[in-house]
Amino acid sequence: MIPVLIVRGKAMVLVFRKLLEPEFGRELRVLESDHAGDGVSLARSILLNRKSIVALVADAKPEEVRETHRSIVYLLISVACADLWKITLMVPQMEVLLFLDRGVLRQVLGREPTEEELTRGRTEPRRVLEEQLGLQKWELDEELCRRLETVDVSSLAEHPAVQQVRQFFRDHREGRSSLSL
Repeated sequence: MIPVLIVRGKAMVLVFRKLLEPEFGRELRVLESDHAGDGVSLARSILLNRKSIVALVADAKPEEVRETHRSIVYLLISVACADLWKITLMVPQMEVLLFLDRGVLRQVLGREPTEEELTRGRTEPRRVLEEQLGLQKWELDEELCRRLETVDVSSLAEHPAVQQVRQFFRDHREGRSSLSL
């Protein structure tokens, strides 16, 4: 089965590819979605071909984690057995990953991040990045891609979302499927 990861935005495709490709090689497909609904639709289409396992990483507002998870489970369980897919939610947005390591964020910003930026970045990462880079919402993804191209993001590999995806793909590669919704 081909491992497929779906994340929002080109920048997160780049980050997750850098984190997972060394272990899973070129067989790993990391695909971009525009938002959670788009990601779910893409996951459903891929699962219908019965040739891939799919990990979907989506954003979730803190107050909507349970509801978001339930909705995605409902939509995926109708097309494929639950051991063929994994849902991982990142609160509040995937870009929170960039705020976990001061060195990574320093390279992205081009300067040392302030304590306030680090704190705010844990609750509103996209807004902090937009403000600090002087970008509009629609410009952020492209600029992050450009800046992340040369950044070593290996320190982000220990984040629970990355670990959950890695374990899901390992289990399938080793013939063990994990049925934990």
